[in-house]
Amino acid sequence: MLWLFFVLLMLIIFFTGKRLVKYGDMIAEKLNIGRTTVGVIFVASITSLPELITGISSVTYADTPDIAAGDIFGSCMFNLLILAFLDAFFRDKPITTKVHHGLTLSTAFGIIMITIAGMGIFLGDFIPTVGWISYTSILIIFVYLIAVKIVTDYERRLIATSVKKAAEELLYEKVTTREIFFRYIANASVLVIAAILLPKVGKTIAHQYNLTETFFGTLFVALTTSLPEFAVSIAAIKLNMITISVANILGSNIFNIFILAVDDIFYTKGSIFTDLSGSNMTGAFSAVLMSSVVIIGLIYRAERKPMRLAFESIALIVIYVVSMFILFLE
Repeated sequence: MLWLFFVLLMLIIFFTGKRLVKYGDMIAEKLNIGRTTVGVIFVASITSLPELITGISSVTYADTPDIAAGDIFGSCMFNLLILAFLDAFFRDKPITTKVHHGLTLSTAFGIIMITIAGMGIFLGDFIPTVGWISYTSILIIFVYLIAVKIVTDYERRLIATSVKKAAEELLYEKVTTREIFFRYIANASVLVIAAILLPKVGKTIAHQYNLTETFFGTLFVALTTSLPEFAVSIAAIKLNMITISVANILGSNIFNIFILAVDDIFYTKGSIFTDLSGSNMTGAFSAVLMSSVVIIGLIYRAERKPMRLAFESIALIVIYVVSMFILFLE
């Protein structure tokens, strides 16, 4: 019954998250919010909403910080794994050759922020705190703000054309602003309730099957909370909005690490980094490794791929599977 309940929560998060992105796009149009990088960051924030609510619930209601951290690092890994799935849609060239190599900037900031979080776990008690909040979290928030500013300035010049084209195609004149906000709030409320229950159910299942909370959070909880990114990316590919699809994934990773700092603020028992299991560093290290592979693909830009998947996509899959196996054994 617990697994059935977990799957039900997964489906709720998937469908409500998918609708939230659509309603978010409607709101952007009604309020005349430019669909440049601001739009991309807005979408990435919405698709990361399950991670945000699940993280806060994990450190407050469920009292399981390892599921919170596992969800964050696991989501970063799964988001990058999505690129391998998207790569299968193209037979001629790797997906990394179909987007501007300037997206390397987002990936690099992701590496920096994941590394900071990983070092925060490794150093633990050696890092001072302000009250109960670790300086690691303060640094993450600071780097996140810098990343948003720099990525906004850079990507505005790169994807403005494709976003404006998408804006012309997505018109919602027949739907009132009031109706859109009502639908958005209704779906957001359902998603929040499901995300609050998710870590508590996950913790129970993990203990029942003698699984570590870190492993369960990194694999199952992260898979569930990353479903909106997966749905949005597939939809964007079908609309031939490849750059926006990849930018959403990379932007979500940056926002995910920012969520870890938010979790630290809500975890009032002390710094969350001091109470996290060292096995979370496996997830952090794997996310950095996968991000590095993506950067190689974006810069090298192979002219063809020998199989249905490019070499970097195969590498992403291998790293993900091996990482999960290592976490299972820890």
